[in-house]
Order: sequence, then C-alpha cells, then structure tokens
Amino acid sequence: MHIGEPVQLRKARDFGQIFSDTFAFLRQEWRPLLRAIALVGLPAGLIGGFLSGDALAGVQQFQIRADGDPEGALALLGSSMLGLVPGMLLLLVAWSLVVAMVHEYLRAYHLGEHHLLQSGDIIKRGFAQIGPYFGASFLSGLLVLLGLLLCVLPAIYPATVLSLALAAHAIERTGGAGALGRSNSLVSGDFWPTLGLSIVMLIVKGIIDQVIVLPFTIAGLVIGVNAGLESAMEGGPLELPTWISVFNAISTAVQWCAQMLTYPLVAVAYMMKYFSRVEETEGIGLKEKIAGFDQA
Repeated sequence: MHIGEPVQLRKARDFGQIFSDTFAFLRQEWRPLLRAIALVGLPAGLIGGFLSGDALAGVQQFQIRADGDPEGALALLGSSMLGLVPGMLLLLVAWSLVVAMVHEYLRAYHLGEHHLLQSGDIIKRGFAQIGPYFGASFLSGLLVLLGLLLCVLPAIYPATVLSLALAAHAIERTGGAGALGRSNSLVSGDFWPTLGLSIVMLIVKGIIDQVIVLPFTIAGLVIGVNAGLESAMEGGPLELPTWISVFNAISTAVQWCAQMLTYPLVAVAYMMKYFSRVEETEGIGLKEKIAGFDQA
C-alpha cells in the first residue's frame, strides 16, 4: 500500500500486514471514529465510571471497617450499592453502543458510504444495530465464562473461534447467534494465527490503556503505601483518606474512557482478519453476496 492510499479492508493479509494496516487505517480514519465515541461513549463512560468507582471505594472502606465498626460498615456498603447498579448499567449501554458504532462505521467504509456520514449518522446506525452486537457479545462472553469456570485453557478456544463474530454481523447481517456460527466457520483451520493476532492486539491495547491511566495507578500506590505506613507507625487500624472515594471514582471513569477510546484498535484488526479469511476461503464471491444483504 502506497503512502496516502486509502486502506482496503477486503483483502487477504498475513499477520504482519494485518498489524501494520490496522494502524494505517486508524491514522486515516481516527477522526470520525473518535468524534462519535466522544459524543456518546465518553460522557456515559465518565458518569457510569464515576458512579461505579465511588461504589467500589465504599466496598473498600467496608472491608477496612468491618471489624471495628460492623454496623457503620454495613451502612456504608448499602449506600455504595446504590451507585454501583446504575453505574454498571450505564457502562454496559455505553460500551455496547461504542462497539456498535465502530463496527457500523467499518461497514459503511467497506460499502463506500463513510464519506457522507456525520457523527450523528454513526450514532444512529449504532443505536439501530446495538441489539445484535450486544447479543453476539453476550453469547460469546457467556461461552468464554463457561470455559473459565472449567479452566483457563478451555476459555481460550471460544474466545478465539468467536473473535470474528462482530465483524461477521457488521458485513453480513448474520444476527447475534448467526454471527457466532459464521465466525467459527471462518476461524476453522486458522485457529493459531487468529489466537496469535488476538494476543498481540490485546497486549498492544492493554499497554496503551495502562499508559493513559498510569498517573492514577502511581497515585493509588502512593496513597496505599502512605496509609499503610501511618497505620504501622501509629499502631492503629488502616485509615484511607476521606477523599479516596472521589479519587477512585475519577480513576475508574478514566479507565473506562480509555477502554472505549482504544477499542477501535482491536475491532479494526478483527475486521481485517475477517476479510482475509473470507478471501482465503471463499475467494472473489463475497462482493456479490454483500450486494444482496439487507442494508438495515
């Protein structure tokens, strides 16, 4: 691919090409993606993360105060739960919408419709398809969770064979359950390269996420060490600062926003892997198939 040339999604690629073209695509298309995420995902992520982070800080305080003041600790735990449930629900909706918007933009890019899309159009398309994306994500997550309950290794298998499910629905409109079967058929015979791609992209995403939240991680460690030293020197119970709940709330909100901002990195890589597998297994017939798919 020449410098400045638009990235073509529908193309057979090896691992190195998928990796390099993922970043090339994001350099080319990061503005519309991040604008849509910033308009909807980040505000909801900030509010939901703040509520859930504050609640988790209350749980932390409950663990510290449980022995010395059990009644007060229980009251603190109860009040913390009031923010946890709505916070997690808001995060679930925000995350599902971000997933849908990113994949709908990739669909529009493949069909040549992305030039006409405004941020509001991407959001509308995301809302219209949030159900199937959530369904595919939920079913995939459930199978991975079942694998984790058995052992770590069994969880790797469903996580890998279902990794292309969202890309499959974006292009083929397979529906939530149909996307899982389509992903399984595409990954069949290419398990290890797909697993390798998943590991590498998740590591890269994780590193970027950690760099974003690094100041909060360092501050949290300093706060914990100082509180522990003061407790040891004074011979009293461990006491965290009164403002720790606000700090934890802000830290959690930033972490969720970082997760949303870097999600396109993984989604684009899986989309390129999807098209690569389609080209390798089905050849040039996909374009004709797409012409008959429902555009909804």
